Amino acid sequence: MVPCLSPPSGNPPVDTPNLNPDKYCFFRALRPFSFSVALITCGVGIAVAYVRDEGDLVRAIAVMIAGLLLQAASNLANDHADLHFWNGRTGLLAGQVIQQIKRNFYIAGLFALIAIVIGLWLVWMTGLPLFLLGLFGVVAGYFYTGEPVVYKHRGLGVPAVFLLTGVLMVSGSYYAVSGVWSNELLWISIPVSLLTAALLVSNEIRDYLDDQSSSIRTLTVRIGFDMSRALYVALLLSVYPVSYYLYLNNLLVNPAYLVFSLLVIWQPVRLLRCVPGDYQLMKLPPMTGRFFLVFGVCFILSVF
Repeated sequence: MVPCLSPPSGNPPVDTPNLNPDKYCFFRALRPFSFSVALITCGVGIAVAYVRDEGDLVRAIAVMIAGLLLQAASNLANDHADLHFWNGRTGLLAGQVIQQIKRNFYIAGLFALIAIVIGLWLVWMTGLPLFLLGLFGVVAGYFYTGEPVVYKHRGLGVPAVFLLTGVLMVSGSYYAVSGVWSNELLWISIPVSLLTAALLVSNEIRDYLDDQSSSIRTLTVRIGFDMSRALYVALLLSVYPVSYYLYLNNLLVNPAYLVFSLLVIWQPVRLLRCVPGDYQLMKLPPMTGRFFLVFGVCFILSVF
């Protein structure tokens, strides 16, 4: 696999003026910092199942593996919609980028296939409703980058991520492990769902200039850089009053654990002082992923 597709200086080559080819390198396309999403969303569902004495160790492990594979598949397939920006361009670099995007997409398909096999086993153990839930997630997830919808280009990526990799992952994980559906999980999932949305917004803020110059109409491009920064902060801070509301309704046991996450929230927030295109914004998604992981662990502890 190509370790890096652009020159060391980071300046875009003449035949690809609008897109940064580095973003398609396998490791960067994999976005490992976002794995905290699968770890936490699945972990919350599993934790609640065990608190309610409905846990199953083998199914819990299967859910976690499937969640991580689906997260990796989603990340690798995310850039497939960019192919039409590169098709028709000339030069060696353009050919390498196209090959890398396609390679990532094929690997995404392999990961998704393994996750589906695990999911079918969970359906066999749990029941047909889990199959219908999973089918909805696969179809809805496909349209994030798949034609004719492509949420990403319609500014719908943030709400889609909130629903699919937040609410659906938490409630689905609980159902897969326990075999019981609970509407309460829809409420419990909201804080971590807000952070999955914030993680996507951090990606859009980082890529703002690239997306804008390439006419990729993400939510951040549509509402502007400043409004997107405000949305990002609102998503991060809202998890605390929402969690307190859950505590008041007896859905969390000890939200005091969440105070520890305040120790790392300042790290991504301070990066918002940067202007569009600032190299420091490259750190925003991994810093957001770190905060998500810390908050998520604290949130799971608050369930017990």
